[in-house]
Amino acid sequence: MADRIEMRSIVSLKVARQSVDRARACMHLAEPLRACGSDPQSLWLGPDRWLLVSDTTTAAVIIDSCQRALAGILHNAVDYSSGLAVFRLAGVGARQLLATGTGIDLRPASFAAGSCCRTRLAQVAAVIVAAHAEVFEVYVDRSYETYLANWMAESSSICFSYLGVARG
Repeated sequence: MADRIEMRSIVSLKVARQSVDRARACMHLAEPLRACGSDPQSLWLGPDRWLLVSDTTTAAVIIDSCQRALAGILHNAVDYSSGLAVFRLAGVGARQLLATGTGIDLRPASFAAGSCCRTRLAQVAAVIVAAHAEVFEVYVDRSYETYLANWMAESSSICFSYLGVARG
């Protein structure tokens, strides 16, 4: 159910608070609690922070595009590609599995495709993105990668056993 996404470029972008609206317009950055775009995709983390992620563009190219687009705006763009692990959870029960480890409301009406939220998952700081209806991506500090993978495996066996859902 959970797959590790390899080779994803991840750039952390922080913008001076007084320039957030200008930066959002220049780079088409995600609105609060949302993910937007495709390559790179923008994930909202806070009032002045985003992750810019891509499977086809290098972090260096993303940082360079930030430098060009945000010329004259105080900002900081840093390559986080090797610092974060990314998991993709898909299919029946993915939403329920995540819900067992976080306090956010993951029901489809509250956390539909395109939603993005910083939270704690299994007691670890994480970013959860609803990529599609029943497809989620989870970003976590790489030092917790093994812990989270083990938690998801164990929790899914318990969750599916309890729900009477066959794992596939």
